[in-house]
Amino acid sequence: MNRRDEFEAMIGELDRCPPGLDAAVDRAHKKRRKRMLRMVVRPAAGLAACFAVFVLLVNFCAPVAYACSQIPVLKELAAAVTFSRSLTDAVENEYVQPMDLSQTDGDITAEVAYLIVDQKQVNVFYQLDSDKYKSLEADPEVLNCDGKRPASCSYHSTGFGLENGELRCLSIDFVDDNVPGSLRIKLDVYTNSIIHEQVAPDRAVEDIYSEKIYEEPDYLAHFDFLLEFDPKFTAAGKVFPVNQTVILDGQAITIADIEVYPTHMRVDIEESADNTAWLKGLDFYIETDWGMKFDAASSGIISTGSADSPSMVSYRADSTYFYEADHIKLVITGAKWLRKDMQTTYLNLVTGEHGELPEGAAFDSTRKQGSGWIVKFRAVWKEGIPMHQLFGHLFYDADGNEYEINQWSSTYGEEDEEGCITFFYNEFPLLNFPYDEVWLSPQYSHNWTAEDMIVIAVE
Repeated sequence: MNRRDEFEAMIGELDRCPPGLDAAVDRAHKKRRKRMLRMVVRPAAGLAACFAVFVLLVNFCAPVAYACSQIPVLKELAAAVTFSRSLTDAVENEYVQPMDLSQTDGDITAEVAYLIVDQKQVNVFYQLDSDKYKSLEADPEVLNCDGKRPASCSYHSTGFGLENGELRCLSIDFVDDNVPGSLRIKLDVYTNSIIHEQVAPDRAVEDIYSEKIYEEPDYLAHFDFLLEFDPKFTAAGKVFPVNQTVILDGQAITIADIEVYPTHMRVDIEESADNTAWLKGLDFYIETDWGMKFDAASSGIISTGSADSPSMVSYRADSTYFYEADHIKLVITGAKWLRKDMQTTYLNLVTGEHGELPEGAAFDSTRKQGSGWIVKFRAVWKEGIPMHQLFGHLFYDADGNEYEINQWSSTYGEEDEEGCITFFYNEFPLLNFPYDEVWLSPQYSHNWTAEDMIVIAVE
């Protein structure tokens, strides 16, 4: 049975009332009124009205949830989207485009199983399988449908280290453009022996941070999928104009609008040219007028930047799309800044002498390796963003020549007396860098917490 057959079977299954459903309807409606959860479901076209009730009841009724778990398309995909509340809501509301695309190259098979797509984002769920290789990974490439030009998007992969046959997710995010009618996805597949090598007790850290690791892997298979999107999905989304200016830590920030899509929400900002710092992070959440909270994204693509400045100008959050939320509030609790006079900071790789570091960070050590250096910093552990990036990927020599950091490593620090982690280590290599002095690019200069929450009502 292929994916489309599974999907049709699911629809037929939903027409049959699971045991205990009649009583569950009354219980769910009472609980729904009590909690004032004004939820509305947007099922796929052609489903009966009772299906909307069914989707709502999955969250409240054990018999219904059990029946749902028996439907392959829901069970498999629901297990793969636990990293995202918005995608979980999309699956529960059957906002899914099943696919049946499979290709085999040598001893490896790749299958694109599902899509969750809207006006601004594509989430591709695919599998890699092989009887010969135990650990497979893929380097993805996203192209326009002609396969000749890169698509104007950013993308992020989840699922590194998954076993063969498990669903992986490739999230493709369009910033200025809308999702086109089709895209071409290329996957170059290799076996991931480095996972096993890194955990070996006699494996030297110097070997992991070697130039060799950055060489292109020996690809075992190549796949090329043309993805065509259902227009009813790519049209989904709406924009709430806001256009309100607030002062955060003495900096003027304008909330331009809030975009609501099935897969995510976006808070778009504009900054004043008179600001003395660039906005690098925004601490916020979205709240409905009946008190339901939607958090800022904490993994994957959490924000996107601007070509005109180092600022991050569009922030992602869990989506209210599948709920009746015509009136929402943006609640800002803090921000992360990079002062304009701190775009680079000095480090002497021999003596450890350094300039100003990001707030909460401290120099730990450096060591010479091959034709470069290994640099290590210690930083304060924070709940929600426990191991964050301290520096950007660019660094410079004394003449201003530009180099790039390609790999980072973060490890837990020691626990305190109560068993809580209070700091972590951030380590990275400066490859092919024979000099003793370097200028790093701080990701931020300092954090700011609002004394009182800043609330912006959005109609």
